[in-house]
Amino acid sequence: MFGAANRDPAVFAAPEGYNIDRDMGPAIPFGSGPHFCAGAAVSRVLIAEVALPQLFKAFTDLEIVGQVNWGGWAFRGPLSVKVSRGS
Repeated sequence: MFGAANRDPAVFAAPEGYNIDRDMGPAIPFGSGPHFCAGAAVSRVLIAEVALPQLFKAFTDLEIVGQVNWGGWAFRGPLSVKVSRGS
């Protein structure tokens, strides 16, 4: 399954951590070839350019509370993200 994509310690240094500068050349987050996810670009646009900006515009004082735990097998992502309205 692709849930382990980008998490192979033989390929990626510190695979469990988030690193914005990570070389994603060997990455396979949406598969490749005939298995490439047709909705990959659409999902990125909807989340990054539509949903999140609307959320942050409506709630300008959101803060993440505590640690964000990640998990999943076929679809890896945050299991929950606890937020509060800023002080």
